[in-house]
Amino acid sequence: MTWKSATTAGQALLEELAYWGKDDYLERLAAYPEPVREEVLRLAAAIWPVSYALGYNFLDQVDKGLSCLAPEQLAEWVKATLDVYEREGLQAATRYLAEVEDNFLCRLRGEHGLSLTAATSRLLPYLRGLAGGELALAPAPVSWTDGETIFLPPEISLFKQSVANFTVYKLLATFQWGLLKLGTLTGDLAMFPGLAKELINRYGRQPAGEEPFPADFCSLFPAPRQAADLLMLLESQRVLRYLQQQLPGLMRDSLPVCRRLQSRRPAPASLRGPSRVLEAWSRWVLTGEGEAGEGLGPEEKKLYRQGLLLLAAAGEPGEDAAAPVQGGGAGQQEGGVGQSLELTAGLYQLLAELSGDYERIEPLLGILRPAAVQAVRLRRREERRQRFVEALGAFLPPEAATSATTDEEAGPVTGGAPPPPDSEGLAMLIGRSGEGDEEREPPAAEGAPEYLVIGGREFKLPEEIQALAREIQNDLGRVPPRYLSAAVGQAGGSAIRGPGPAAGSDGEESLVGPLVYDEWDYRRQGFRKDWCKLLPKELAPVQSTFVSSTLARYRGSLHQLKRQFEMMRLQQRHLRRQRDGDEIDFDAVVESLADAQAGVSPTEKLFIRLDRDERNIAAVFLVDMSSSTEGWVSLSLKEALALMCEALEVLGDRYAIYGFSGMRRQRSEFYHVKHLDEPYSDLVRGRLAAINPREYTRMGPPIRHVTKLLTAVDARVRLLITLSDGKPEDYDDYKGDYAIEDTRHALIEARAAGVHPFAITIDRQAQDYIPHLYGAVSYCFIDDVRKLPLRLPGIYRTLTT
Repeated sequence: MTWKSATTAGQALLEELAYWGKDDYLERLAAYPEPVREEVLRLAAAIWPVSYALGYNFLDQVDKGLSCLAPEQLAEWVKATLDVYEREGLQAATRYLAEVEDNFLCRLRGEHGLSLTAATSRLLPYLRGLAGGELALAPAPVSWTDGETIFLPPEISLFKQSVANFTVYKLLATFQWGLLKLGTLTGDLAMFPGLAKELINRYGRQPAGEEPFPADFCSLFPAPRQAADLLMLLESQRVLRYLQQQLPGLMRDSLPVCRRLQSRRPAPASLRGPSRVLEAWSRWVLTGEGEAGEGLGPEEKKLYRQGLLLLAAAGEPGEDAAAPVQGGGAGQQEGGVGQSLELTAGLYQLLAELSGDYERIEPLLGILRPAAVQAVRLRRREERRQRFVEALGAFLPPEAATSATTDEEAGPVTGGAPPPPDSEGLAMLIGRSGEGDEEREPPAAEGAPEYLVIGGREFKLPEEIQALAREIQNDLGRVPPRYLSAAVGQAGGSAIRGPGPAAGSDGEESLVGPLVYDEWDYRRQGFRKDWCKLLPKELAPVQSTFVSSTLARYRGSLHQLKRQFEMMRLQQRHLRRQRDGDEIDFDAVVESLADAQAGVSPTEKLFIRLDRDERNIAAVFLVDMSSSTEGWVSLSLKEALALMCEALEVLGDRYAIYGFSGMRRQRSEFYHVKHLDEPYSDLVRGRLAAINPREYTRMGPPIRHVTKLLTAVDARVRLLITLSDGKPEDYDDYKGDYAIEDTRHALIEARAAGVHPFAITIDRQAQDYIPHLYGAVSYCFIDDVRKLPLRLPGIYRTLTT
């Protein structure tokens, strides 16, 4: 069955349905009016490359959709369905299609859930103001935090009104902040030796040494998951009590949220064994209601009421706040996490009287992931160590490395008096001295070390290094001796030490966590939300003669380039019709005389003034590092950048250089060579020499990232110059029209943001697609790659003059 008016994609879909004998679908399509049929075919063809199963589900549900939607609303329905598919998977998207009236139609009427994307613009400033620092938001099926990011559900539809759903987001985010604020995940089992010993004697289990806190504590119990849920319940009570004291307005607004959450939880009567009582406790923690213990048996009610006394004590200050665990031995910790640990042991003992296995209950307001918190803590600790060592090494003079005798066993001291005579030669951190007192105060007493003593010489530390030392001290209790040893060893040294990268098999280091960007899908005329992960990386410098050899090879041309760029330093304009100036504006004089003859008051603006404007330009060179640049292409790209850097140093324009490569949407790599505000140094020259071919060419994410960087810069002209040898292509389905259209849309986004993109390509087939990507006058084709080093500065001069 064919229809002459069907599009190419629609006709291909019809042929496939016919091939597989799907006559029922063909008959239904034939029954639609032609405009409706064409729209259904177009949308089905857009779904098909994403998921065959979802495409069939769409055809199954389209009758239901047309019963409550106008044909012109189908496209938005499909777009929303694809968003659900990419965010939550096939089953969720199938449910979304089937529940078109409850989901999509309610959304059109304004009765719908709220997405995290829509809530972030209001929620994130609130959260950062609350925390007094940088916290990020990210989507996840259940709420949790790793200490630097709070993960929340991608959409909340607990209520039909978005205002009420925003309150849900606000409560969940504030609760996770409360866990961080009250130290739920930053304790240490070693701080509670009495309680740990008591539990080891009682249950005969040793703590899991590889588990972070509080998972190591929970491993002391025969049922660690049950203990973990009890601890989370107690910490939830402690955090909610704290929020009630500190943010009473929020908690008052959140009472309907807590009641709605409680109504959606399973009834205790539907559970078995200890889970019944634990669920009843959970419902009480949410709202403070349900003291009668509905749905529990007589014995369970007795245990339930005993447990409420312990729950009510969570977060109360004072040693009498909670009933001691039978057997005693571990002190209460003034309403802190230590108190919750003791109360957990008490609740666990109560539940031990019930028969039956424990089945995990649904989390209240989120879950704990200690391993993720520990991973972030260790990463931050290593970042602080590197920053401290580099900053202190750069601050110290070269002779400090020869005068110091570092000793990891004996030093440094983090407090006390200056080093005694027999310790001369050790590197020590000491605090500030009081007025009229020769003794140094311990750093802990004053807040941070202020001086460094090496071999009898005293160095006053800059505020930046003091702040880093303070952070390290707050984390570890002191600045470890090996930190000072490493810094003293780098005293006065360059960051490039040796023939290659200092560490790591590939010499690269991730600068931050993955950044998430949308990707344009031309088939559906919409974005695939949060589709690509871009990983900024540090391109490790190498010790090489590449730059010096390049400058020597192009010595004559470079001299000419520098002279040309020197002449561009100041831009000159002749401003006509000025009140004062360097020359007479004869046109203005003639007009003034004519006005006077006509009886009109003549103008006084009769001069021409030469105005000299300083350049205000920010340019980013985005370099293709895909495997196809192997050989002459990669060499010529690096030579061109080396000459460009030398010329721009004369001109004074701000410029940056980044490379890009990667494989698949989950690993788009973005390599730092030079930032806009970074001086051109041996370090940058080392990174230039390290540019080499990698993997594939997914251009959308790096273009979007550079656009974001440039829009944050105050500049009159913002340039994005891409150097590539071919069309965008990746290992997955990012190729052909799809890749070209996504790249084109990323460039359109750049122009809309005030960034001027320009492409320099050496692909011999570039004429087929480059004009479509960049426009008729925003690209340059170079037929011989060996001409690139001399052509690039000239192209830049033309673009910025």
